[in-house]
Amino acid sequence: MESDSVDRIVQAWRRRDPQLDSSSLEVTGRLVLCASYYERAVIAVLQPFGLSIADFDVLNTLRRVGDQHGSKPTDLARSSLITTGAMTSRLDRLERSGLIRRIPDPADRRGVLVRLTSQGSKVARQALHELIAANQAFLEPLSGQQRESLASALKLLLLRHEPR
Repeated sequence: MESDSVDRIVQAWRRRDPQLDSSSLEVTGRLVLCASYYERAVIAVLQPFGLSIADFDVLNTLRRVGDQHGSKPTDLARSSLITTGAMTSRLDRLERSGLIRRIPDPADRRGVLVRLTSQGSKVARQALHELIAANQAFLEPLSGQQRESLASALKLLLLRHEPR
């Protein structure tokens, strides 16, 4: 198999310090680089829609939850692992773009619910389809079995490290 940038780094460390076990870089270095290349691909896919990754996340969280009455901003913030202040900024931007609408919460006179507008639903759906296509293109070098193995291995890492 052809050498990549991580191979060159690991080989350089082996020459520089043979006692150093740099083999973990073969996985972690590739994870970091793949995440960076993948993020660039996602940004490129979302740019024509005028969406950031954060905007996309909010819109498609609203679609995925599918609550016709709307969702509370605090619930959206929790699902995105961000502060309510950061969520407010996202919602302000999406509302100015006409993609979401805030309505009074009938169960809490001080609260609001967030709903997708018809335009927001359309943009979210189209952006998701484009993102799925970009995912397929990104993973194209891997066979189905390799994808399953990689997904399982990454799941083990997430189960060990993500907050519960």
